[in-house]
Amino acid sequence: MIASVGVVASLLISAWQTRELTRQTVINNRIAGTTAMYNGLERLHAVDGFIASQPWMYDHFYGGASVPEEPEQRARVLALANILADAVDYGLMTTELTPVQGFDGWRDFALVMFRTCPALVQTVSEHPAWYPGLSSLWRADSMTAD
Repeated sequence: MIASVGVVASLLISAWQTRELTRQTVINNRIAGTTAMYNGLERLHAVDGFIASQPWMYDHFYGGASVPEEPEQRARVLALANILADAVDYGLMTTELTPVQGFDGWRDFALVMFRTCPALVQTVSEHPAWYPGLSSLWRADSMTAD
């Protein structure tokens, strides 16, 4: 009888521990997703900070202007496009790994950038393996748009 009570108590404690572990895992996953999203936004803000300090670049990233022909400006725009591609690809990757329910901001932003940033499109098109999240998203979106 005492052994039976011990076994039942042990099972109840084990069930409670499992429930608490599950609850804590959910909390930790939410924190990880939020942290990853914050890191991605920090990367994006760094790009926007650079654009703010060089206002002539704005239209090349958000206004649909083509990549400049002048060598120094071209180099600046394409270098920043590489950084932006890294930031957006990181955002897409972390959102996929640690999804935040109801948040599609990275996906939406990447699709807008496909339409407004030829420099980013050129960068990703030249090196699709470097930016797998962007490449696959843009390819899938192009297929559904046809």
